Amino acid sequence: MAKPSTLALGRITVDLRSVRVLRVSVDVLARLRAAPPEAGRVHSVFERAVNLAWHDGRLLTLQGPGSLVAPFAAALARLPRAGAVGAGMPVRRRADTLALDGAILEWQGATIVDTTMPEGNGGPGSALSALLTESPAEGAPGLRSTLARRARSRLAAGLSRRDPDAFREGALALLGLGEGLTPAGDDCLVGALAVTHRFAQPWLRTHPQIQASVERTAAAATTAISREFVAHALAGHFAESLIALVTAESIEGVSRAAARLLESGATSGADTLCGIRLALDALRPA
Repeated sequence: MAKPSTLALGRITVDLRSVRVLRVSVDVLARLRAAPPEAGRVHSVFERAVNLAWHDGRLLTLQGPGSLVAPFAAALARLPRAGAVGAGMPVRRRADTLALDGAILEWQGATIVDTTMPEGNGGPGSALSALLTESPAEGAPGLRSTLARRARSRLAAGLSRRDPDAFREGALALLGLGEGLTPAGDDCLVGALAVTHRFAQPWLRTHPQIQASVERTAAAATTAISREFVAHALAGHFAESLIALVTAESIEGVSRAAARLLESGATSGADTLCGIRLALDALRPA
């Protein structure tokens, strides 16, 4: 039987049997299309994701099949084989494909997903607000520290009173708080921003200094991966699971979406849910 054809690109050999990109966000598709031939390098590799340091200075995540786990992700039919991809490996673009260790990633025909949080009509409904009646899932210990409690309280007060300075101060205090790839404080902030973009988006637009200040500080205050989540959340872009939860209109839908969110990472889902509950409570009528 004939061997599969290959194409030598620098120091790697690419198997011309392609891997389909199944789902991609509007933003990521634009970044793929705008990439130069030397598109980037592998930043980090995990069991369920490969993070690329893109030419634009930001991260782009490759994941396996399913809903997008990040607004800066592309879902592949399969990830590169275990142990084959390492940090620093070059990623090259050719037309509508990327060359990455023995595979051509082809995005033509991928399902395009809008990861923008849609603006809601009015405040949170009874189904979503029911999260406040449930016992909170146990998240990272860092969110229970005195510093974290103070930051969460300040963020909630800012949202409740529509005080941009208090909201910004709370957000800044949460940045990088905790351990891991996505520190608990960042996960909490992303959850709170999801609810805020859903139900108080006009207020956020009126105070662009919140986004500018938090994004600028996050550049040095947290991990590269977490920085992407925070930057996208400030701009109103979220993982599909988070959008599904915050936009769910039935108690059953909220419960299913919350259960899926809790499956994220060791405590990331619970920490994000903490931020969601914080913001929902802050938006409750006095």
